[in-house]
Amino acid sequence: MLRVASADELYARALDHGATSVGEPVTDPYGERQATVRDPWGHMWTLSKTVADSDPADWGGELLGG
Repeated sequence: MLRVASADELYARALDHGATSVGEPVTDPYGERQATVRDPWGHMWTLSKTVADSDPADWGGELLGG
């Protein structure tokens, strides 16, 4: 996983440079904007940017004892 300034921008750049999409950019319930690509050599990269703080109770944290 790479922490990036913009998951959307780097996702688009990666595709422009030969990567293939594994998962389009999406904002998860826990406040991360993430996308996943596979580079031309087969390596998978998750591009991640924190976009919001969230309470674990809002995304099922109570199941984890939170």
